Amino acid sequence: MKKSINEWIKLIQKRDGSLISQFKSIYGQDRTLINERLDRFLQVAKEFKKIYGENKEVSFVRAPGRLNTLGKHIDHRGGFVNSIAISKEVILCYTNRDDDLIQVHNMGVSYDQRRFNITEELPLNKLDTVKSWLAWTQEKTDIRKQNNVNHDWVNKLKAVPIYLQVIYPDRTLSGFDSVLDSNIPAQTGLSSSSSIVVAIMEVMIDINNISITDEQFVNYCGIAEWFVGTRGGSGDHAAIKFSRLGMITHMKTIPQLMIGSYLPFPGGYKMIIFNSGITADKSGQAQQKFNEKISTYEIGEIYVKEYMKKHYESIFHKIVTGRNFLKAGEKKFYLADVVEHLNQHQIYELLQSLPERIARQKLLTQFPEYENLLKEQFDTHLEPESGYHVRSVVTYGITESERSKMVENVLGKSKIELFGQLMNISHDGDRVSFQSPEIENRKRTLDMKEKLYLLPGEYNCSIPEIDKMVDLCLEAGAKGAQISGAGLGGSVMALVEKENFNRVIEIMRDKYYQPHQIKEDFFVASAIQGASQL
Repeated sequence: MKKSINEWIKLIQKRDGSLISQFKSIYGQDRTLINERLDRFLQVAKEFKKIYGENKEVSFVRAPGRLNTLGKHIDHRGGFVNSIAISKEVILCYTNRDDDLIQVHNMGVSYDQRRFNITEELPLNKLDTVKSWLAWTQEKTDIRKQNNVNHDWVNKLKAVPIYLQVIYPDRTLSGFDSVLDSNIPAQTGLSSSSSIVVAIMEVMIDINNISITDEQFVNYCGIAEWFVGTRGGSGDHAAIKFSRLGMITHMKTIPQLMIGSYLPFPGGYKMIIFNSGITADKSGQAQQKFNEKISTYEIGEIYVKEYMKKHYESIFHKIVTGRNFLKAGEKKFYLADVVEHLNQHQIYELLQSLPERIARQKLLTQFPEYENLLKEQFDTHLEPESGYHVRSVVTYGITESERSKMVENVLGKSKIELFGQLMNISHDGDRVSFQSPEIENRKRTLDMKEKLYLLPGEYNCSIPEIDKMVDLCLEAGAKGAQISGAGLGGSVMALVEKENFNRVIEIMRDKYYQPHQIKEDFFVASAIQGASQL
Protein backbone atom coordinates (compact mmCIF):
# COMPACT_ATOMS: atom_id res chain seq x y z
CA MET A 1 0.00 0.00 0.00
CA LYS A 2 1.58 3.24 -1.18
CA LYS A 3 0.77 6.53 0.57
CA SER A 4 2.45 9.86 1.15
CA ILE A 5 4.75 9.90 4.16
CA ASN A 6 2.48 12.44 5.86
CA GLU A 7 -0.55 10.18 5.37
CA TRP A 8 1.31 7.30 7.00
CA ILE A 9 2.31 9.43 9.95
CA LYS A 10 -1.26 10.62 10.41
CA LEU A 11 -2.73 7.08 10.19
CA ILE A 12 -0.29 5.70 12.74
CA GLN A 13 -0.66 8.62 15.15
CA LYS A 14 -4.46 8.45 15.24
CA ARG A 15 -4.40 4.63 15.51
CA ASP A 16 -6.54 4.20 12.40
CA GLY A 17 -9.06 1.36 12.76
CA SER A 18 -8.14 -0.46 9.56
CA LEU A 19 -4.45 -0.24 10.48
CA ILE A 20 -5.16 -1.65 13.96
CA SER A 21 -7.09 -4.53 12.37
CA GLN A 22 -4.14 -5.28 10.12
CA PHE A 23 -1.74 -5.19 13.06
CA LYS A 24 -3.97 -7.63 14.99
CA SER A 25 -3.80 -10.03 12.04
CA ILE A 26 0.00 -9.81 12.24
CA TYR A 27 0.74 -9.62 15.97
CA GLY A 28 -2.39 -11.05 17.61
CA GLN A 29 -4.40 -9.47 20.41
CA ASP A 30 -1.47 -8.29 22.55
CA ARG A 31 -2.21 -4.57 22.76
CA THR A 32 1.15 -3.79 24.34
CA LEU A 33 2.97 -5.41 21.43
CA ILE A 34 0.73 -3.70 18.87
CA ASN A 35 1.33 -0.26 20.41
CA GLU A 36 5.07 -0.89 20.61
CA ARG A 37 5.14 -1.82 16.92
CA LEU A 38 2.97 1.16 15.92
CA ASP A 39 5.33 3.48 17.77
CA ARG A 40 8.29 1.95 15.96
CA PHE A 41 6.67 2.28 12.54
CA LEU A 42 5.97 5.92 13.41
CA GLN A 43 9.63 6.55 14.26
CA VAL A 44 10.69 4.98 10.95
CA ALA A 45 8.20 7.14 9.03
CA LYS A 46 9.41 10.31 10.76
CA GLU A 47 13.03 9.39 10.05
CA PHE A 48 12.21 8.85 6.38
CA LYS A 49 10.55 12.28 6.19
CA LYS A 50 13.53 13.89 7.91
CA ILE A 51 16.05 12.35 5.49
CA TYR A 52 14.21 12.31 2.16
CA GLY A 53 11.53 14.99 2.59
CA GLU A 54 7.75 14.85 2.63
CA ASN A 55 7.03 14.82 -1.11
CA LYS A 56 7.36 11.06 -1.40
CA GLU A 57 4.92 8.20 -1.92
CA VAL A 58 6.20 5.39 0.29
CA SER A 59 5.42 1.82 1.29
CA PHE A 60 6.29 -0.31 4.31
CA VAL A 61 7.49 -3.89 4.42
CA ARG A 62 8.21 -5.96 7.52
CA ALA A 63 10.20 -9.20 7.83
CA PRO A 64 10.35 -10.94 11.23
CA GLY A 65 13.12 -12.99 12.74
CA ARG A 66 12.53 -16.71 12.95
CA LEU A 67 12.91 -19.50 15.45
CA ASN A 68 13.32 -23.07 14.18
CA THR A 69 11.98 -25.23 17.00
CA LEU A 70 13.24 -28.46 15.41
CA GLY A 71 15.14 -29.34 12.25
CA LYS A 72 18.50 -27.57 12.59
CA HIS A 73 21.13 -27.66 9.84
CA ILE A 74 18.96 -29.76 7.49
CA ASP A 75 16.82 -27.41 5.42
CA HIS A 76 19.45 -27.64 2.66
CA ARG A 77 19.47 -31.46 2.92
CA GLY A 78 15.77 -31.84 2.10
CA GLY A 79 14.64 -32.04 5.73
CA PHE A 80 11.65 -30.44 7.42
CA VAL A 81 11.91 -27.34 9.58
CA ASN A 82 9.37 -26.43 12.26
CA SER A 83 9.53 -22.68 12.58
CA ILE A 84 7.76 -19.67 13.99
CA ALA A 85 8.16 -16.00 13.12
CA ILE A 86 8.99 -13.95 16.21
CA SER A 87 7.94 -10.44 17.21
CA LYS A 88 11.44 -9.06 16.59
CA GLU A 89 11.53 -7.79 13.02
CA VAL A 90 12.98 -5.66 10.25
CA ILE A 91 10.92 -2.65 9.12
CA LEU A 92 11.70 -0.97 5.81
CA CYS A 93 10.07 2.26 4.63
CA TYR A 94 10.90 2.85 0.97
CA THR A 95 10.16 4.67 -2.27
CA ASN A 96 11.29 3.70 -5.73
CA ARG A 97 13.83 5.63 -7.81
CA ASP A 98 14.18 6.19 -11.57
CA ASP A 99 17.78 4.93 -11.57
CA ASP A 100 19.53 1.90 -10.06
CA LEU A 101 20.85 3.63 -6.94
CA ILE A 102 19.93 1.99 -3.64
CA GLN A 103 20.13 4.07 -0.46
CA VAL A 104 19.47 2.56 2.97
CA HIS A 105 19.59 4.60 6.17
CA ASN A 106 19.79 2.26 9.17
CA MET A 107 18.28 3.58 12.42
CA GLY A 108 20.59 1.34 14.46
CA VAL A 109 23.23 3.43 16.22
CA SER A 110 26.00 1.03 15.17
CA TYR A 111 25.25 1.30 11.45
CA ASP A 112 26.01 4.03 8.94
CA GLN A 113 24.02 4.78 5.81
CA ARG A 114 24.88 2.63 2.79
CA ARG A 115 24.40 3.39 -0.91
CA PHE A 116 25.40 1.62 -4.11
CA ASN A 117 24.45 1.31 -7.77
CA ILE A 118 23.36 -2.16 -8.82
CA THR A 119 25.12 -2.01 -12.20
CA GLU A 120 28.43 -1.14 -10.56
CA GLU A 121 28.33 -4.30 -8.44
CA LEU A 122 27.64 -6.84 -11.19
CA PRO A 123 30.06 -9.58 -12.32
CA LEU A 124 32.05 -8.87 -15.47
CA ASN A 125 30.96 -12.12 -17.09
CA LYS A 126 27.49 -13.59 -17.48
CA LEU A 127 26.49 -16.00 -14.71
CA ASP A 128 23.92 -18.40 -16.13
CA THR A 129 24.02 -21.19 -13.55
CA VAL A 130 23.78 -21.49 -9.78
CA LYS A 131 27.28 -22.99 -9.80
CA SER A 132 28.71 -19.94 -11.54
CA TRP A 133 26.96 -17.69 -8.98
CA LEU A 134 28.47 -19.80 -6.18
CA ALA A 135 31.96 -19.46 -7.65
CA TRP A 136 31.64 -15.70 -8.20
CA THR A 137 30.28 -15.01 -4.72
CA GLN A 138 33.15 -17.02 -3.26
CA GLU A 139 35.63 -14.87 -5.20
CA LYS A 140 33.93 -11.72 -3.90
CA THR A 141 34.00 -13.06 -0.33
CA ASP A 142 37.71 -13.88 -0.58
CA ILE A 143 38.48 -10.36 -1.87
CA ARG A 144 36.46 -8.75 0.94
CA LYS A 145 38.30 -10.86 3.51
CA GLN A 146 41.66 -9.82 2.06
CA ASN A 147 40.59 -6.18 2.28
CA ASN A 148 39.09 -6.68 5.76
CA VAL A 149 35.63 -5.48 4.70
CA ASN A 150 33.69 -8.75 4.83
CA HIS A 151 31.90 -7.63 8.01
CA ASP A 152 30.21 -4.63 6.35
CA TRP A 153 26.44 -4.93 6.61
CA VAL A 154 26.07 -3.55 3.08
CA ASN A 155 26.72 -7.08 1.79
CA LYS A 156 23.30 -8.13 3.10
CA LEU A 157 21.74 -5.25 1.16
CA LYS A 158 23.57 -6.02 -2.07
CA ALA A 159 22.79 -9.75 -2.21
CA VAL A 160 19.23 -9.65 -3.60
CA PRO A 161 19.52 -6.72 -6.07
CA ILE A 162 22.68 -8.20 -7.60
CA TYR A 163 21.22 -11.70 -7.86
CA LEU A 164 17.96 -10.47 -9.38
CA GLN A 165 19.86 -8.40 -11.95
CA VAL A 166 21.96 -11.48 -12.78
CA ILE A 167 18.90 -13.64 -13.45
CA TYR A 168 17.05 -10.84 -15.27
CA PRO A 169 19.90 -9.62 -17.53
CA ASP A 170 17.56 -8.13 -20.14
CA ARG A 171 16.04 -5.69 -17.65
CA THR A 172 17.57 -2.71 -15.87
CA LEU A 173 16.30 -2.94 -12.32
CA SER A 174 15.37 0.19 -10.38
CA GLY A 175 16.74 1.11 -6.98
CA PHE A 176 15.09 2.76 -3.99
CA ASP A 177 15.51 5.20 -1.10
CA SER A 178 14.74 3.74 2.31
CA VAL A 179 14.97 3.74 6.07
CA LEU A 180 15.58 0.43 7.80
CA ASP A 181 14.96 -0.45 11.44
CA SER A 182 15.50 -3.80 13.15
CA ASN A 183 15.11 -4.99 16.73
CA ILE A 184 16.32 -8.52 15.91
CA PRO A 185 19.53 -8.96 17.91
CA ALA A 186 22.37 -9.48 15.43
CA GLN A 187 24.40 -12.70 15.45
CA THR A 188 22.12 -14.46 17.94
CA GLY A 189 20.69 -17.26 15.79
CA LEU A 190 17.38 -15.49 15.07
CA SER A 191 17.99 -14.84 11.35
CA SER A 192 18.69 -11.11 11.53
CA SER A 193 20.58 -11.32 8.21
CA SER A 194 17.99 -13.44 6.40
CA SER A 195 15.24 -11.07 7.55
CA ILE A 196 17.02 -8.20 5.80
CA VAL A 197 17.39 -10.36 2.68
CA VAL A 198 13.65 -11.17 2.69
CA ALA A 199 12.72 -7.51 3.23
CA ILE A 200 14.92 -6.39 0.33
CA MET A 201 13.42 -9.11 -1.90
CA GLU A 202 9.92 -7.84 -1.05
CA VAL A 203 10.98 -4.31 -2.00
CA MET A 204 12.74 -5.27 -5.24
CA ILE A 205 9.89 -7.37 -6.64
CA ASP A 206 7.43 -4.60 -5.72
CA ILE A 207 9.18 -1.62 -7.28
CA ASN A 208 10.28 -3.59 -10.36
CA ASN A 209 6.97 -5.42 -10.90
CA ILE A 210 8.69 -8.81 -10.84
CA SER A 211 6.23 -11.70 -10.82
CA ILE A 212 7.59 -14.83 -9.13
CA THR A 213 6.12 -17.82 -7.34
CA ASP A 214 6.39 -18.37 -3.59
CA GLU A 215 8.91 -21.12 -4.26
CA GLN A 216 11.03 -18.87 -6.44
CA PHE A 217 10.87 -16.16 -3.78
CA VAL A 218 12.46 -18.30 -1.06
CA ASN A 219 14.90 -20.05 -3.40
CA TYR A 220 16.12 -16.72 -4.76
CA CYS A 221 16.56 -15.42 -1.20
CA GLY A 222 18.61 -18.47 -0.18
CA ILE A 223 20.86 -18.35 -3.23
CA ALA A 224 21.22 -14.57 -3.10
CA GLU A 225 22.43 -14.69 0.51
CA TRP A 226 25.46 -16.71 -0.61
CA PHE A 227 26.81 -13.29 -1.59
CA VAL A 228 27.65 -12.63 2.08
CA GLY A 229 29.87 -15.73 2.11
CA THR A 230 27.75 -18.36 3.87
CA ARG A 231 26.45 -21.48 2.15
CA GLY A 232 23.07 -22.17 3.74
CA GLY A 233 19.68 -23.07 2.30
CA SER A 234 16.37 -21.24 2.12
CA GLY A 235 14.63 -22.70 5.18
CA ASP A 236 15.06 -19.51 7.21
CA HIS A 237 13.72 -17.35 4.40
CA ALA A 238 10.72 -19.66 3.98
CA ALA A 239 10.01 -19.45 7.72
CA ILE A 240 10.22 -15.65 7.62
CA LYS A 241 7.93 -15.49 4.59
CA PHE A 242 5.32 -18.18 5.35
CA SER A 243 4.93 -18.31 9.14
CA ARG A 244 1.41 -17.86 10.52
CA LEU A 245 0.10 -16.18 13.66
CA GLY A 246 0.06 -18.60 16.61
CA MET A 247 1.37 -21.51 14.54
CA ILE A 248 4.47 -23.65 14.05
CA THR A 249 5.06 -24.13 10.33
CA HIS A 250 6.05 -27.70 9.38
CA MET A 251 7.65 -27.39 5.94
CA LYS A 252 10.55 -28.12 3.64
CA THR A 253 12.04 -26.16 0.75
CA ILE A 254 14.05 -28.87 -1.03
CA PRO A 255 13.68 -30.35 -3.59
CA GLN A 256 10.60 -28.11 -3.80
CA LEU A 257 8.61 -25.96 -1.40
CA MET A 258 6.14 -28.00 0.61
CA ILE A 259 4.20 -26.65 3.59
CA GLY A 260 3.11 -29.82 5.35
CA SER A 261 0.93 -28.23 8.00
CA TYR A 262 0.43 -25.36 10.41
CA LEU A 263 0.52 -26.70 13.97
CA PRO A 264 -0.88 -24.69 16.91
CA PHE A 265 1.84 -23.59 19.31
CA PRO A 266 1.48 -25.74 22.48
CA GLY A 267 -1.09 -24.25 24.84
CA GLY A 268 0.10 -23.51 28.38
CA TYR A 269 3.74 -23.16 27.27
CA LYS A 270 6.10 -20.33 26.43
CA MET A 271 9.26 -20.36 24.34
CA ILE A 272 11.86 -18.20 26.07
CA ILE A 273 14.88 -16.95 24.12
CA PHE A 274 18.02 -16.35 26.20
CA ASN A 275 20.87 -14.43 24.59
CA SER A 276 24.22 -15.93 25.56
CA GLY A 277 26.01 -12.61 25.07
CA ILE A 278 28.39 -14.37 22.68
CA THR A 279 27.87 -13.47 19.03
CA ALA A 280 28.00 -15.88 16.10
CA ASP A 281 29.77 -13.88 13.40
CA LYS A 282 28.98 -15.58 10.09
CA SER A 283 31.20 -13.18 8.18
CA GLY A 284 34.24 -13.87 10.35
CA GLN A 285 35.99 -16.92 11.81
CA ALA A 286 32.72 -18.80 12.31
CA GLN A 287 32.20 -18.81 8.54
CA GLN A 288 35.06 -21.32 8.24
CA LYS A 289 33.30 -23.88 10.42
CA PHE A 290 29.84 -23.26 8.98
CA ASN A 291 31.10 -23.85 5.45
CA GLU A 292 33.17 -26.86 6.53
CA LYS A 293 30.02 -28.53 7.88
CA ILE A 294 28.11 -27.84 4.65
CA SER A 295 30.97 -29.38 2.68
CA THR A 296 30.98 -32.42 4.97
CA TYR A 297 27.32 -32.88 4.13
CA GLU A 298 28.11 -32.64 0.41
CA ILE A 299 30.89 -35.20 0.79
CA GLY A 300 28.59 -37.45 2.80
CA GLU A 301 25.92 -37.24 0.12
CA ILE A 302 28.43 -38.50 -2.44
CA TYR A 303 29.03 -41.59 -0.30
CA VAL A 304 25.32 -42.07 0.39
CA LYS A 305 24.41 -41.66 -3.28
CA GLU A 306 26.99 -44.22 -4.37
CA TYR A 307 25.84 -46.60 -1.61
CA MET A 308 22.22 -46.24 -2.72
CA LYS A 309 23.10 -46.89 -6.36
CA LYS A 310 24.93 -50.07 -5.35
CA HIS A 311 22.54 -51.50 -2.74
CA TYR A 312 19.16 -49.91 -3.51
CA GLU A 313 19.35 -49.08 -7.20
CA SER A 314 15.59 -49.27 -7.82
CA ILE A 315 14.83 -46.95 -4.87
CA PHE A 316 17.50 -44.49 -5.97
CA HIS A 317 16.19 -44.56 -9.54
CA LYS A 318 12.65 -43.92 -8.30
CA ILE A 319 13.77 -40.89 -6.26
CA VAL A 320 15.76 -39.33 -9.10
CA THR A 321 13.26 -39.97 -11.91
CA GLY A 322 10.47 -38.67 -9.70
CA ARG A 323 12.15 -35.27 -9.80
CA ASN A 324 12.00 -34.63 -13.52
CA PHE A 325 10.42 -31.27 -12.70
CA LEU A 326 13.91 -30.08 -11.77
CA LYS A 327 16.15 -28.55 -14.41
CA ALA A 328 18.99 -30.52 -15.97
CA GLY A 329 22.02 -30.36 -13.71
CA GLU A 330 20.00 -29.58 -10.58
CA LYS A 331 20.55 -31.83 -7.59
CA LYS A 332 18.00 -34.65 -7.30
CA PHE A 333 19.10 -36.58 -4.21
CA TYR A 334 19.46 -35.42 -0.58
CA LEU A 335 20.22 -36.92 2.81
CA ALA A 336 16.62 -36.61 3.99
CA ASP A 337 15.57 -38.96 1.17
CA VAL A 338 17.15 -41.77 3.17
CA VAL A 339 14.63 -41.26 5.99
CA GLU A 340 11.74 -41.37 3.53
CA HIS A 341 12.80 -44.53 1.69
CA LEU A 342 14.87 -46.83 3.95
CA ASN A 343 13.93 -48.59 7.18
CA GLN A 344 15.88 -48.19 10.40
CA HIS A 345 18.04 -51.30 9.96
CA GLN A 346 18.95 -50.27 6.42
CA ILE A 347 19.86 -46.77 7.58
CA TYR A 348 22.14 -48.12 10.31
CA GLU A 349 23.95 -50.30 7.79
CA LEU A 350 24.38 -47.29 5.51
CA LEU A 351 25.81 -45.16 8.32
CA GLN A 352 28.26 -47.88 9.32
CA SER A 353 29.55 -47.98 5.74
CA LEU A 354 30.66 -44.34 5.90
CA PRO A 355 34.25 -43.35 6.75
CA GLU A 356 34.67 -41.80 10.18
CA ARG A 357 36.93 -39.14 8.69
CA ILE A 358 38.73 -38.50 5.43
CA ALA A 359 41.23 -36.01 3.97
CA ARG A 360 40.86 -34.03 0.75
CA GLN A 361 43.47 -35.86 -1.30
CA LYS A 362 41.96 -39.23 -0.51
CA LEU A 363 38.54 -37.94 -1.55
CA LEU A 364 39.89 -36.75 -4.89
CA THR A 365 41.57 -40.11 -5.44
CA GLN A 366 38.46 -42.09 -4.47
CA PHE A 367 35.97 -39.98 -6.44
CA PRO A 368 37.68 -38.58 -9.57
CA GLU A 369 34.27 -38.20 -11.23
CA TYR A 370 33.28 -35.70 -8.51
CA GLU A 371 36.47 -33.62 -8.73
CA ASN A 372 34.74 -30.40 -9.81
CA LEU A 373 32.10 -30.63 -7.08
CA LEU A 374 34.70 -31.39 -4.43
CA LYS A 375 36.96 -28.52 -5.45
CA GLU A 376 34.00 -26.12 -5.43
CA GLN A 377 33.38 -27.14 -1.83
CA PHE A 378 37.06 -26.95 -0.85
CA ASP A 379 37.19 -23.35 -2.08
CA THR A 380 34.75 -22.22 0.64
CA HIS A 381 37.02 -23.00 3.63
CA LEU A 382 40.40 -24.26 4.79
CA GLU A 383 40.97 -28.00 5.03
CA PRO A 384 40.14 -29.23 8.57
CA GLU A 385 43.25 -30.59 10.30
CA SER A 386 41.60 -33.86 11.32
CA GLY A 387 39.81 -34.34 8.00
CA TYR A 388 36.10 -34.33 7.28
CA HIS A 389 34.10 -36.19 9.95
CA VAL A 390 31.71 -37.76 7.47
CA ARG A 391 29.97 -40.45 9.50
CA SER A 392 29.14 -38.33 12.54
CA VAL A 393 27.89 -35.34 10.53
CA VAL A 394 25.78 -37.50 8.21
CA THR A 395 24.39 -39.32 11.24
CA TYR A 396 23.27 -35.99 12.63
CA GLY A 397 21.74 -34.94 9.31
CA ILE A 398 19.75 -38.15 8.88
CA THR A 399 18.58 -38.46 12.49
CA GLU A 400 17.67 -34.76 12.70
CA SER A 401 15.64 -35.26 9.52
CA GLU A 402 13.81 -38.07 11.32
CA ARG A 403 13.21 -35.93 14.42
CA SER A 404 11.93 -32.96 12.44
CA LYS A 405 9.67 -35.19 10.36
CA MET A 406 8.09 -36.54 13.57
CA VAL A 407 6.97 -33.10 14.77
CA GLU A 408 3.79 -33.04 12.69
CA ASN A 409 2.52 -36.16 14.47
CA VAL A 410 4.01 -35.28 17.87
CA LEU A 411 2.47 -31.81 18.11
CA GLY A 412 -0.67 -32.91 16.29
CA LYS A 413 -1.28 -35.29 19.20
CA SER A 414 -0.06 -32.79 21.83
CA LYS A 415 2.85 -34.99 22.95
CA ILE A 416 4.71 -32.09 24.54
CA GLU A 417 7.05 -34.27 26.63
CA LEU A 418 8.26 -36.02 23.47
CA PHE A 419 8.59 -32.70 21.65
CA GLY A 420 10.83 -31.45 24.45
CA GLN A 421 12.87 -34.66 24.30
CA LEU A 422 13.39 -34.18 20.55
CA MET A 423 14.67 -30.65 21.20
CA ASN A 424 17.13 -31.98 23.78
CA ILE A 425 18.45 -34.75 21.53
CA SER A 426 18.84 -32.26 18.70
CA HIS A 427 20.99 -30.08 20.93
CA ASP A 428 23.05 -33.07 22.03
CA GLY A 429 24.07 -33.37 18.37
CA ASP A 430 25.49 -29.85 18.57
CA ARG A 431 27.07 -30.23 22.02
CA VAL A 432 30.76 -29.70 22.64
CA SER A 433 30.62 -30.13 26.44
CA PHE A 434 28.85 -32.78 28.48
CA GLN A 435 27.38 -33.12 31.95
CA SER A 436 27.36 -36.90 31.67
CA PRO A 437 29.50 -39.44 29.78
CA GLU A 438 26.26 -41.13 28.68
CA ILE A 439 25.42 -38.28 26.28
CA GLU A 440 28.98 -38.20 24.95
CA ASN A 441 28.93 -41.95 24.33
CA ARG A 442 25.56 -41.75 22.59
CA LYS A 443 26.93 -39.14 20.19
CA ARG A 444 29.72 -41.45 19.11
CA THR A 445 27.98 -44.84 19.08
CA LEU A 446 25.74 -46.39 16.43
CA ASP A 447 23.55 -48.67 18.55
CA MET A 448 21.29 -50.56 16.14
CA LYS A 449 18.87 -51.30 18.99
CA GLU A 450 18.16 -47.60 19.49
CA LYS A 451 15.34 -45.88 17.68
CA LEU A 452 16.77 -43.68 14.97
CA TYR A 453 15.52 -40.39 16.43
CA LEU A 454 17.39 -41.05 19.69
CA LEU A 455 20.81 -40.82 17.98
CA PRO A 456 22.23 -37.27 18.25
CA GLY A 457 25.08 -37.61 15.77
CA GLU A 458 27.79 -34.94 15.82
CA TYR A 459 27.33 -31.60 14.12
CA ASN A 460 29.13 -29.88 17.01
CA CYS A 461 28.29 -26.22 16.35
CA SER A 462 27.51 -25.28 19.94
CA ILE A 463 29.92 -23.68 22.42
CA PRO A 464 30.48 -24.49 26.13
CA GLU A 465 28.54 -21.43 27.30
CA ILE A 466 25.49 -22.39 25.24
CA ASP A 467 25.67 -25.98 26.53
CA LYS A 468 25.75 -24.62 30.08
CA MET A 469 22.67 -22.49 29.42
CA VAL A 470 20.78 -25.47 27.99
CA ASP A 471 21.66 -27.56 31.05
CA LEU A 472 20.50 -24.79 33.40
CA CYS A 473 17.16 -24.48 31.59
CA LEU A 474 16.58 -28.22 31.87
CA GLU A 475 17.67 -28.19 35.51
CA ALA A 476 15.05 -25.50 36.16
CA GLY A 477 12.31 -27.62 34.63
CA ALA A 478 12.15 -26.65 30.95
CA LYS A 479 10.60 -29.39 28.82
CA GLY A 480 13.18 -28.85 26.11
CA ALA A 481 16.11 -26.55 25.37
CA GLN A 482 18.56 -26.12 22.52
CA ILE A 483 20.74 -23.71 20.61
CA SER A 484 19.04 -21.46 18.07
CA GLY A 485 20.28 -21.01 14.53
CA ALA A 486 23.52 -22.06 12.89
CA GLY A 487 25.48 -22.07 16.15
CA LEU A 488 28.90 -21.00 17.50
CA GLY A 489 27.24 -18.48 19.78
CA GLY A 490 23.90 -16.72 19.79
CA SER A 491 20.83 -17.78 21.74
CA VAL A 492 19.16 -20.66 23.53
CA MET A 493 15.46 -21.46 23.25
CA ALA A 494 13.64 -23.12 26.14
CA LEU A 495 10.12 -24.58 26.07
CA VAL A 496 8.67 -23.81 29.49
CA GLU A 497 5.31 -24.38 31.17
CA LYS A 498 3.79 -21.03 32.12
CA GLU A 499 3.78 -21.83 35.84
CA ASN A 500 7.51 -22.63 35.66
CA PHE A 501 8.40 -19.43 33.80
CA ASN A 502 9.75 -17.44 36.77
CA ARG A 503 11.86 -20.31 38.09
CA VAL A 504 13.66 -20.73 34.75
CA ILE A 505 14.32 -16.98 34.61
CA GLU A 506 15.70 -16.97 38.15
CA ILE A 507 18.01 -19.92 37.54
CA MET A 508 19.40 -18.31 34.39
CA ARG A 509 19.92 -15.02 36.20
CA ASP A 510 21.59 -16.58 39.24
CA LYS A 511 23.70 -19.24 37.51
CA TYR A 512 24.53 -17.77 34.12
CA TYR A 513 24.10 -14.02 33.68
CA GLN A 514 25.34 -12.82 37.09
CA PRO A 515 28.32 -15.22 37.50
CA HIS A 516 29.50 -14.45 33.95
CA GLN A 517 28.86 -10.71 34.37
CA ILE A 518 26.71 -10.73 31.24
CA LYS A 519 23.76 -8.38 30.94
CA GLU A 520 20.51 -10.27 31.40
CA ASP A 521 18.86 -10.57 27.99
CA PHE A 522 15.79 -12.68 27.24
CA PHE A 523 12.32 -12.43 25.72
CA VAL A 524 9.30 -14.64 25.08
CA ALA A 525 8.97 -15.62 21.43
CA SER A 526 5.40 -15.01 20.29
CA ALA A 527 4.46 -16.76 17.04
CA ILE A 528 3.42 -13.94 14.69
CA GLN A 529 2.57 -13.61 11.00
CA GLY A 530 5.32 -13.89 8.39
CA ALA A 531 6.72 -11.12 6.20
CA SER A 532 4.28 -8.73 4.56
CA GLN A 533 3.66 -5.35 3.01
CA LEU A 534 1.49 -2.95 5.00
